[in-house]
Amino acid sequence: MARKISILIVDDEESVRDSLYNWFVEDNYHVDCAENAKTALSMLESESFDIVLADIKMPGMDGLEMLRRIKAIRKDSIVIMMTAFATVDTAVQALKDGAFDYVTKPFDPDDLSHLIRNAAKQITLSEENEALRENVAALENVEDLVGTSEAMQKVLR
Repeated sequence: MARKISILIVDDEESVRDSLYNWFVEDNYHVDCAENAKTALSMLESESFDIVLADIKMPGMDGLEMLRRIKAIRKDSIVIMMTAFATVDTAVQALKDGAFDYVTKPFDPDDLSHLIRNAAKQITLSEENEALRENVAALENVEDLVGTSEAMQKVLR
């Protein structure tokens, strides 16, 4: 059975956090929320989240700075930026800084769910890939194999 994907929602608007929380819990994700970047970064120090869904415009540290800090700590984190104040410059900057994607508010729940599913698939594929690499590495130790037949020598090569 596949493990539950975890999502951290970071937004200073309680109504946005609550709506997103309810959508993703209903979609069977493990969901937690933070009202600002400082709280989110603190949570990320003690708990690992697969996906961070973060607002760009927040009091204190903005979402772009938070994105850079998350990527410095966990380069493989999937961070999706969201904003009500979309500009090409902020979208380009977010993607340059390592965001998985960028969405504008108000968003269609179906589109956002599709985006989260794609991010979750990427996480699952990445984990499967890592497990396969570990299995291959374990199989590469052929010194333990014994055999002198021509067929066995061919296998060892």
